This record gives sequence, structure tokens and C-alpha cells, in this order.
Amino acid sequence: MGDKDGKRRPMTDVASSVGNRQQKALYTKKTGRGSKMRDVKSVGNFNSIHTKIKQKRPMRAVKSMPDIRNPMRSILMQVPMYAIHGMAPHVRKMSRSISRNTLYEREASEDDSLIPDVIGHQGCTFMLSVAVFAALMAPINFGYNIAVLNTPEDVMREALGQHGSPVGGFSWAIVVSIFNIGGLIGSSIAPPMLDTIGRRRFMLINAIFLTFAILFESLAVNVMTMALARLLVGISCGGTSVAVPLYLGEIAPVSLRGSLGTLNQFSMVVGILLAQVLGRPLGTPETWRYLLAFGAVFSIIQVFLYGCIVESPRWLVMNNEPNKAEKTLRQLRGSDEEESIIQVELESMQALTEQEKKEMTVGTLVRNPRHRLPFAIGVTLMLFQQWSGINAVFYYSTGFFKKAQFEDPYLGTVLTGAVNVLATGMAVELMDRAGRKALLVLSSAGMAASAILLTAALVASDKLNVDLGYIEVMGVLAYVAFFEFGLGPIPWAITGELFGAVERATAMGAASTVNWIASFVIGLVFPEMNTALGNYCFLPFVFVTLVSVVFSHYVVPETKGKTLEEIRIEMFKRPKSDEEDSAISSRLNDSRDSDYGPDTKSSYY
Repeated sequence: MGDKDGKRRPMTDVASSVGNRQQKALYTKKTGRGSKMRDVKSVGNFNSIHTKIKQKRPMRAVKSMPDIRNPMRSILMQVPMYAIHGMAPHVRKMSRSISRNTLYEREASEDDSLIPDVIGHQGCTFMLSVAVFAALMAPINFGYNIAVLNTPEDVMREALGQHGSPVGGFSWAIVVSIFNIGGLIGSSIAPPMLDTIGRRRFMLINAIFLTFAILFESLAVNVMTMALARLLVGISCGGTSVAVPLYLGEIAPVSLRGSLGTLNQFSMVVGILLAQVLGRPLGTPETWRYLLAFGAVFSIIQVFLYGCIVESPRWLVMNNEPNKAEKTLRQLRGSDEEESIIQVELESMQALTEQEKKEMTVGTLVRNPRHRLPFAIGVTLMLFQQWSGINAVFYYSTGFFKKAQFEDPYLGTVLTGAVNVLATGMAVELMDRAGRKALLVLSSAGMAASAILLTAALVASDKLNVDLGYIEVMGVLAYVAFFEFGLGPIPWAITGELFGAVERATAMGAASTVNWIASFVIGLVFPEMNTALGNYCFLPFVFVTLVSVVFSHYVVPETKGKTLEEIRIEMFKRPKSDEEDSAISSRLNDSRDSDYGPDTKSSYY
């Protein structure tokens, strides 16, 4: 729509004065959808206002070609610029919602959908594919180093011991878990380095650093040098956990960010499986050092592919190099990309850069009532993710299966890694069909049931003196599968979806810190807990996952396919009266000005 002088006017100037309920009622009347939201009185009130608006401002012709710049900019401003596993369904649903709203405001039919123009046409070019392949070497290495000490644990403890005695249990737990302290350090120093030297150079330096750290690890002569090497490897992997999702999100079109996030997660679990598979042939007293050194292969490949990695267009925009940013973006999108799409992406990057210049700290998030609950949800889900005990499986599964007297602990460990890979792929389809909230509840309940099954099998096997090893393995496999369906990917996805552009980086950074610390605690405590509780060592995880079921059901909002405003409406528990509805609408409009700035609201029509 346009004013008398021909200028475009944001729809929020009109919609905020009417309220979300009246808009939905009119949309119901026009399309016949959402019959539960019918409100004849509200429709009448809105129609009288809408008629006056149309008398003042001529409606855009329905047959004219839709202007996709504004709806696409709206999508780009709301979708996190990270490659997050499980985000693809959210992007598609939100894009459809924004597209329908655009058509509804123009009184166009649904046959004129903007979706093919807004995101559907964007594919993966050769340049983008090469850059993605090079970047994914890092998460493969990350996963490999998570699990590489699992299978050859006994061999390495014997080799690194002194005076003929193997490394003690608690000392070995420090060697395993100190990787997470390194990850915490690396994820903390990575953001300023990424902004200073750029994404491309950071990944090169990180790959070189990781190569030397892995070689140092393979040459360790005692438990102290091994612990130091694991710390250094963890620092590099912590940098990877920040740099790769950020880089992939900044070079990918919005339609592929979720898919590349899934590839990032898939690469990590493939690395875990590879370490588990190689654990037996290379985990001998003569070859265990080669098993550790093998991880350097992936970082060396990344170094050689450095020339194929383009700099992030977003970073170039941040550093006032718009011409280079445009050139790089054209390389990534292909020569046949429309000029308007390129310009909208560049404008959105510039707008996001301006917004993120605003100072935002964890203290600011906690003190702000609008951000306090989303922040608490994100941090709490990270605690549930790690304290569900998943890394106890990946760190110590071989030793656990040996203690449970399973016939082939190596087979149990490899099966665990294989199920982890398969479940990661299946989780994408599940997240496309079900909501975040339902999957969190299902995942947590399934993990609790699996842990109970595992505990019952362990106890029965011990008390009745029968071999229930395969039931125990099935319990562990189900435990891992249910984790990947919900508690694995969703805490990361939902934390990115609960915040606007200004707060998102701070919130996700704090959530990442909590995640690393919680993982360190599990890695350090589980061996002692296994010794103290014996067959009942998974019962604490049952308690954590059951609490997660209750928390997810009653506290976590559904975010799938919703804009930030819609999520906040649900978190505010939509009131019943029109007066309260108008108050909520006003608060949300104020929050949009805070989150996106006055020129980047979620409606641009």
C-alpha cells in the first residue's frame, strides 16, 4: 500500500492500533481458515477501519508482480544467522507466514504466493559447496576427539602410568573431561578473534593450531602431558563450535541455513563414529598413538583447502568493504541470482551489523523482564542436555559395557555411534513434522524410560545371574536415539529462536558456556558415580530427564514456524480481553523497536 504521496507505509502503523486478534479474525473471514478464531464483532470493527484506510490509500494491483524485497528482508532479519540443526522447518513455516501476510495486505490470492520468489529459488552453488566441505572438516575433527579416548582407555591408562601402575580412575577422568575446559576457553576467545581477523583466517589458524595440538597429544609420555594436550585440543574444538555454525550461516542463503546446521551436526556424529570404529584396530599398545594422530588428517585437509574458503560477506560488510561483500555474495549465489535479492541480503547484513553494535551483556538480559524467561529457558535446556548423561555414554561406553559384563564392549560402543548417526538424520524429518515442545517432551520421556530399562536389566542380570547384555545395549541405544530426537538439537535451535538480533549472540554465548561447564561436570563425575552406584548409575539421569519432561511441557514455548512476536505472545500467555490484547500488542511493538530497530520491523508492507 502507499500513502497519497506514494510512499510506502509500514503495516505495523495500522496493525498495532487494532490488535492481533482482529487481524486474525479478518484473515479467517477472507480465507476460511482457522474457524476457531472467528469473531464477528472484531471483524466488523476491523472492516470499518480497513475501509477507511483503503479510501485514503490506493491498493496495489493484484496482477502486478509482487515486490519481494520487504518480505524477504523481514525473513532475513528474523532468521538467526547461524547454521543450526533443526532450523529448516522453522524457516519454511515462518517464511510462509510472512508471505501470506504480505499477500493478505495486498488482497492477493494464495495462488500468487511469494514463497518461490523469497526463498525457494536459492540453491547450493559450486563455490558454496566447496566452502561448506572445507569448513565441515572441523566438526568431523571435533566429534573424533570427543570419542577417541573411549575404546583404548585401558591401553592408554596402562601406557601412561608410572612405576608399573596404570593411571588412576580420577586422574583419567580429568584427562577426559579437561577437553571441556578447553572448549569453554576456545568458545570464549573465538568471538573477538572472528570479528578481528575474519572467519576465513580464523579457521586457518585454528586448523593449524589443532594439527600441532593433536600431534602433541599423540606424543604424550605421561598423564600430565596428555591432560595438557587434551586441553589444547579442546581449545581448538571450542573455537570450532563457534566459528563453523557462524560461518556456514553467513555464507548460506536463508533457505539452506537449517540444512547446513544439520550437516554440521551430522559431521560431528560421523567423527564420533569414526573414532569408535578405529578404536579396536588402532587401539592396541603398539598403535594407540596413531589413533590419536589420525585426527590431524582432517585439519591438514582444511589447511590445504584454505584457498577454496571465501570470506564471509557479513564480515566484509562489518568491516566496511561492501564491494568485496557483494562480489563474494555473487560468487556464493551464482551469476543468475537476481540483483534485487543480492541487494536485500546486503542491506539486511548492514542492518544486523548496526543493531549488534548495541551493547548487550548477560546482566542486561537477566535484568530485562522481557528477556529473563527466554534466557532462563535456554540455559536450563543446556543443563538438561548435558546432565541427561549423554556424554557419559560417548566418553565411557566401552568401560561401562565391560563392567556390565557385555560379551563385546567394542561392538556395543560402535553400535552406539551408528545409532547416533542414524538418529541425527531421522531427527530432521521429525522436527519437520512435530513441534519443538512435543519433541522435547518425547525425547526426555524416552530417555527416562530407556535409562529405567537399562537399570532394570543391569539389576536383573546381577541378581538373577542371567545374561541380559543385549537388553542393556538396547537400553543404551534407545537412550542415544531419543537424545538425538530432541534434547540434542532442540536446545540450540530454540535458544536462537527465542531472541532478536541484538540479544541472540549474547544469549547463545552464555548458553554455550553453561553447556561446556555441564559437560565437564559429567565427564569428571560419572566414573566415580559408576563406581559408587554400580548398577544404579543411570538413575540420576532418570531424575534429570523426568524434570526435563515437566519443564518442557509447562515452561518451554512452541517456536516452530513462529515469528519472534508470536513466540512472545505465547510466552505472555495471550490474555482474553481486548484491552489486555491491545496492551500486549503495544508491548510487542515496543520490543520490535528494541530488537530490530525502527526501520527493520517484522512487517514492511
